[in-house]
Amino acid sequence: MWKFLPFEKLVILSLVEDATRTDGQVAEMNNINAGTVASVRRRMLDAGAIYYINVPSFHKLGCEMIAFSKGTLDPAVSAEIKTSDYMEFCSSSPQLFDAIISNQFIVFMSVLRNAADLEDLKVRHNRFFTGVKRVSKAKLSTTSFPYELSKGTWTTNFAPLVHRFFALDRPRPKPRSQISQEVTSPDLSNNEQKVLMALVENPSEPDRKVASIVGLSRQAVTRIRHKLLEQEYYTPICVPRLYRWGFEIYSVAHLHFNMDFALSEKYEQQPREYVDFSFFSLMKPDEAIANHMISTFQDYAHGLEAGLTWYHRERAFEKEPDMTLMSLEHCVEIKTFEFAPALRNLLTGKSVP
Repeated sequence: MWKFLPFEKLVILSLVEDATRTDGQVAEMNNINAGTVASVRRRMLDAGAIYYINVPSFHKLGCEMIAFSKGTLDPAVSAEIKTSDYMEFCSSSPQLFDAIISNQFIVFMSVLRNAADLEDLKVRHNRFFTGVKRVSKAKLSTTSFPYELSKGTWTTNFAPLVHRFFALDRPRPKPRSQISQEVTSPDLSNNEQKVLMALVENPSEPDRKVASIVGLSRQAVTRIRHKLLEQEYYTPICVPRLYRWGFEIYSVAHLHFNMDFALSEKYEQQPREYVDFSFFSLMKPDEAIANHMISTFQDYAHGLEAGLTWYHRERAFEKEPDMTLMSLEHCVEIKTFEFAPALRNLLTGKSVP
């Protein structure tokens, strides 16, 4: 289990809450020295305790949905073969931005232009796992969550979880709101597309470095970055690498709701311990996906009992929740919020190198 000093916890939580905060802002809000903040930030990044990503707003780029896929794997097939085959499949599927595999399960999420893209992904999965690879093929099920018909966090929601893990004596951060998104067509110039691509591929690089990548002046890159941020074409995120902190369990809950259960009317009544600690949530009237990283099995058992008891009492479920538990010690992260391939695939043919 990774041990953090009290002031390191404050810095990490402040950055996970808002990745755009400067060293000075973090220092002022926590009453510590700005130099100390800068040192902690660098040390945590170098050690791999945290990392930065820029999450594109795919709904503003014309994408209509995010899809969640889960498959059960044959335990008789070696873990090495299954992992190798799915690493190859995922690397050849740019729509996939998050994927994790264990000996029993494969779970991945993808961003898609439309229903045709979704069907194409399924077909390519079936085609890839033919012949000698058939033995490693998962029994896959996929659920789509259209932006305009679903509510979701869409980026990440780690701050409440980090706050609870650190047991800090300060108010719990507000979780990211689950909202619907309107799908629109992008209104970006060639240079703006290139800068957006470079920012997603190089989230920690300064504007000077991005300028050398895209062949523009630093001033032009800074101006474009401000515009992209202001118009919410991407969101900077600081992600904690919780499996390196000693977290033991990755849990995915696939919930099927009774259509008589008006979840929107009871949203505030849901058990917050269950809802607020999902780091990536997607919800539509009849289904929901909640992803949890859990420090110990005891925490899982307590959270599951507290959460599901309320839903059962309210008769919220059409059928029993599909719960998938994966031991992080025995998992392989194939992709972890890798949005650049999906963005590059989306912008292909629009003069992005």
